[in-house]
Amino acid sequence: MVCTSTILEKYQRFWLDLDQRVLFGSGLCQSLRHLSQEWSATLNSQVGLRTINDRINQIEPLLRQARTEAITDVPAVVQFDGIWLRVQSQVDTIKVDKRGRKRHQRSGKKVVLLIALGFWTDGSGKREILDWQVADGESKAAWDPFVHRLWERGVRPENGLQAVIRDGCGELGEAVAWVYGTTVVEQRCIFHKMRNVADKCREELKGEGKKEERKQLMTQVSAIYQAESATEATARLGTFAQAWQARVPKTVATLQRDFEQTIAYYALDGVARELVRTTSLLERTNRELRRKFRQVCCFGSPKGAEVAIFLQVKRLNARWSKQTWWEISRTLYFDFLNLNP
Repeated sequence: MVCTSTILEKYQRFWLDLDQRVLFGSGLCQSLRHLSQEWSATLNSQVGLRTINDRINQIEPLLRQARTEAITDVPAVVQFDGIWLRVQSQVDTIKVDKRGRKRHQRSGKKVVLLIALGFWTDGSGKREILDWQVADGESKAAWDPFVHRLWERGVRPENGLQAVIRDGCGELGEAVAWVYGTTVVEQRCIFHKMRNVADKCREELKGEGKKEERKQLMTQVSAIYQAESATEATARLGTFAQAWQARVPKTVATLQRDFEQTIAYYALDGVARELVRTTSLLERTNRELRRKFRQVCCFGSPKGAEVAIFLQVKRLNARWSKQTWWEISRTLYFDFLNLNP
């Protein structure tokens, strides 16, 4: 029997189960340190943090591929939002660390994760994160290419898109208007609107003694959005304004500003109002993503942040499609190998 032996190069001495398991663990918000301790004990040999990190970040090509794939199953509604996280950046300044090594100085900065969540209104309860992008801020220059990329990938009215839901970010509204114009219903989240109204109400009706009055005002605001039609909602707004204008003019002005955009959902037929008038589904998704952000605290690089978010997106989409993260994480590595045979 003839045997052929091979000398393994550095970082190539691991079986594929390590690559699969670290993807699985990272998706479940395990830290690099925990993964390093687990595999050091399993192999009875030190497995460093950098080694684990490199095994995770190597799947970045899958992320780039995901952003170019056509979206053939287009949801009826897309929600947009942005959440903040911290990423380290490297500068040219050199400093000496505790071990006497020269390193580039690094500092953390806040960046925003732009997210598009689609959901279907056919009663299936299906939802999916369609796309995401890390940007420096929520400016129109950041939102424009993000929204346009969804258009290019097939998220269009002729393919089934009916409505776009967003918060009060004016730059996002401009981007949606630039890409979609008036071809879809643009709904502004009523939760964000009511929160702004409540903030103004507390400014104008201060003190514990006016607590009941504030409660009464917000009950009436809520009732406006319980109307059976847009015409009735507008009429209720007029009645509310007449009753409260003299006492809380800033609160009334806040509610009246862009009010038409908060009742756009009445134009949609056969769709549950609770699904299309707020970004609540996306807010719940954001809480899941923040679990990872809190665990990391500050990502070491933009690439690491992008890959970590990609894994969270794959995990959440797997759960919503009734698949297990264990199955999906195991196939990710084979998908990566198929890109690099």
